[in-house]
Amino acid sequence: MRALIRLPEPDILNNRHQQWLNALIASGKNRPDPTKYGNPNIRTQLNTISFHKCFYCESKLKDKPSEIDHHIEVSINLSLSYIWENLYLACDNCNGKLNHIAIPITEALDPILNTDNEIQDNITFNDEVITAVGGSDIGFKTIQKYRLDSILLDKRRITQLKYFYKFLDEIRLKQIAENGRALNQNEIDAIKHFSQLDQPYSLMFKIIIGNII
Repeated sequence: MRALIRLPEPDILNNRHQQWLNALIASGKNRPDPTKYGNPNIRTQLNTISFHKCFYCESKLKDKPSEIDHHIEVSINLSLSYIWENLYLACDNCNGKLNHIAIPITEALDPILNTDNEIQDNITFNDEVITAVGGSDIGFKTIQKYRLDSILLDKRRITQLKYFYKFLDEIRLKQIAENGRALNQNEIDAIKHFSQLDQPYSLMFKIIIGNII
């Protein structure tokens, strides 16, 4: 999870959310129409906010299933069905989050409301394994709520780590071949690239790289 900045509300949602909500209430249904809040313009804006990543776990979504998630469940407040601030982008793992009865959103970290420092003060990584910092209660509940410690996510993070460590090994071989020299600036920049906000699992890499450089 990394801190994200929400972009302006898409025009289609701004212009039609009240109309859509009125129709939903009139229908007597308890779930909104996903073709409306899943409009391509809305999805595009959410993907832009997160660099095509899950808001919660940072999985890249270009080649993976994704869902538009109601951060506050519509079963709690149907009027939030088409509210821009309540729409998040989630992968197939995180969209199955624990409900608000089990863990309220107020007891977990929020990529829109919390800063990078606040997130990193509460969750960290040992290689692919996510854990709470110093027994942080909000860290544990964030991991539990969004199932950030699932086997599926561990496997996805391991895949990225294998690529990262292979890249490091190539650099180390060059260092050895060149009389054991220190990392040059180009190599440092290339390593740090993995921790950029647009990269998958950038918080994990930010923490790992911080222990290397």
